[in-house]
Amino acid sequence: MAATRLRPRCRIVTDQPKEQVLDAISLKLSKHSNLLEGQVVQEHAFIRFPEQKQHYWSPELHIWAREQDGETIVYGVIGPKPKIWTMFMFFYTAVLTLAFFGASYGLIQFWLGMEAPFLWSIPLGILAVSLVYLAAKYGQHRGRDQMRELIDFLEGSVEQKSDKIN
Repeated sequence: MAATRLRPRCRIVTDQPKEQVLDAISLKLSKHSNLLEGQVVQEHAFIRFPEQKQHYWSPELHIWAREQDGETIVYGVIGPKPKIWTMFMFFYTAVLTLAFFGASYGLIQFWLGMEAPFLWSIPLGILAVSLVYLAAKYGQHRGRDQMRELIDFLEGSVEQKSDKIN
């Protein structure tokens, strides 16, 4: 798993048909319903921890399977709950938008020979984006053990031909 990814991804290649892979995931979910919960819908599966095991930073696993060249490729993306992901995207968008407009206004003031206090929005924007990124990394660190459990669940559900986690 790459240390810089906020939403780690995995890929497993298997000889099993797509339906068999998804049935195996569904069966394992029903057997381990006290550890994990989720659902399989068409060629997608969503796996998360039960409410009593969740905390603010608990990850979720989104799995989908595609058949290609006689093999099935199972993809997985691990990320925070959708409301957490949306909140971080909002923060990034808000900070970058404010920094962009502040920097634009400051540069115009500077080029016109006026005092340009809005140029401070450039380093402040960089600082704010860095703080949001560090908060996201902190959350990922807090959910690290649960993230490993989700990956182990996926690997245990699928007969692997080869795998790659990045």
